[in-house]
Amino acid sequence: MSPSVVTEAALREAARLELGGDLLAAYDTIAAGLVEDPTSIQLRHRAVLLLARGGAVSQARREYLRLGLNDVHDHVDAISLGGRLLKDLAFAASGETRRQVARESAARYGEAYALHRDYYPGINVATMALVAGDLARSSDLARAVLKDLSAPGDDHAGDAYYRAATRAEAHFLLGRLDDAERALAAAIALDPHNYTAHASTLRQLDIICATLKLDRDWLDHHSPPPPVSYCGHMFGEATTTPEAMIALTGKIGTALDRLRPCAAFGALAAGADIVVAEAVLARGAELHVVLPMNEKTFLARSVAPFGDGWVARYQDCKGRATTFRIASHENDFDDDVVFAFGSEFAMGLAIRHGDMLRTRACQLAAWDGAPSAGVAGTGADVARWAVTKLPQVVVEFPRRASAPASAATPARSTERRLKAMLFGDVRGFSKLTEAEIRPFVEHILAPVAGALRGLPSAPDLVATWGDGIHVVCESIADAATAALAMQASFAGIDLAAAALPAHLALRIGGHFGPVAELTNPFLGTPNFYGTHVTIAARIEPVAVPGTVYVSEPFAALLALQATGQFRSEYVGQTELPKGFGTMRLFALRHAEVPT
Repeated sequence: MSPSVVTEAALREAARLELGGDLLAAYDTIAAGLVEDPTSIQLRHRAVLLLARGGAVSQARREYLRLGLNDVHDHVDAISLGGRLLKDLAFAASGETRRQVARESAARYGEAYALHRDYYPGINVATMALVAGDLARSSDLARAVLKDLSAPGDDHAGDAYYRAATRAEAHFLLGRLDDAERALAAAIALDPHNYTAHASTLRQLDIICATLKLDRDWLDHHSPPPPVSYCGHMFGEATTTPEAMIALTGKIGTALDRLRPCAAFGALAAGADIVVAEAVLARGAELHVVLPMNEKTFLARSVAPFGDGWVARYQDCKGRATTFRIASHENDFDDDVVFAFGSEFAMGLAIRHGDMLRTRACQLAAWDGAPSAGVAGTGADVARWAVTKLPQVVVEFPRRASAPASAATPARSTERRLKAMLFGDVRGFSKLTEAEIRPFVEHILAPVAGALRGLPSAPDLVATWGDGIHVVCESIADAATAALAMQASFAGIDLAAAALPAHLALRIGGHFGPVAELTNPFLGTPNFYGTHVTIAARIEPVAVPGTVYVSEPFAALLALQATGQFRSEYVGQTELPKGFGTMRLFALRHAEVPT
């Protein structure tokens, strides 16, 4: 095939794979196309863009340079991509390093703006110049962007919000705070329910506030409404009087009217859960259902015993929900750990949703004030949320008569525990020659092992075989730290100096969930077993080389238990190997350093 045919075929197939969420396969397709057509700027641009979208920002920057895109000066998309990568790297740094990288980002965006005076690269030049400390250039570009936006015949209805938001940003850069706030309010009014776009604008303005040492409080007035994580006691006709039911429903409605949530996350047990879910739906907010276990078992334990009416209400809420998740496909319902995992998963999802929308999630709990006897229950959920220091609204739950035995029987404790699990391997290891094995062990495995030994908290388990690495941690924050430390160690290795192939790259997958801690009969040492261990192992092969990919439960629990310490960026629904189905995956990174 001719180079142009190769490029078109590779781009078409990569687009199909990317649409399905399989960034790794899309990247491999583009990489294969580059072997046949190495000069294609479209393929080089897409290869780097896929790495960036997959969360491998540092590796994307290295590939951007290796593929010669930094020397391209006549392709707007390639130039803007360079500015974007440098912008990400700038906000991951601090001090003079941040300012220097911001200058480089502004210069690259400036090239794109010079080619085509579009407001997007223009406003990015202005903002990055400000971060770099060049206030005069920032002001000049902000004025130029405002002039461009006011040019006759240049009004596009399709991007009305972004044009208005860009005006707000330009006014803010020029110190016209009143004009900026009016423009921001006008932008939001043009697309009032586009909360994701609003949050993106507010984050950009946050950067300007931090750089200029300005008060950020005025931005909070324009923040999207909060998501809520809800919980409450189960009840039915035999446990709660009609009068108490009406009173509780009214209190929940009053609380929701005050909170005005954009979304709600929780289960659908008979009682408070379903009452909250119905009230959320009645107010036009999104409902995101999170069951702790498989649906059949959940219905048998937490809905059906309270009557057919609750089952019908459950089905109605499920049918109207925006998303429906199952935390753990378990049949063992006599396990507090599974219920605790489901609750924590829902809480973490709400916090992540709030972070995405630049607002603070809130818990809404219908609680009788009694602490839980174990790790699960409304009392435990209230106590767990309180640790986050995020807003919390408690609706008083009425005293209950004795509950049916099926609902009142306490859950049975088991040997299972919640653990964070990592699997890693080095892509390209199987193609090493015998002569390269010793350098591989000495120059790759040894530094990575050293990174694990240097952690503040030792993992519960470290196991290796060939190039494979398996790590289990009690703390999800410790697991995230371990994964990123291993990647940082690998990134610092000079493969050429070690006489090793340049294509070698570490990839790591992570998951969190309930597992059984048992003794390994071969070694006589503790080990961990269960479906969730297998899930972690299935994530690693689909991670983009140079990244840490984690499951949605890992990302959610990290948001709950290590607020603000890490970032996890969505990379799409990804098909796992060996027929394990699809899963939402996230690229793990350290949080950006505050200005």
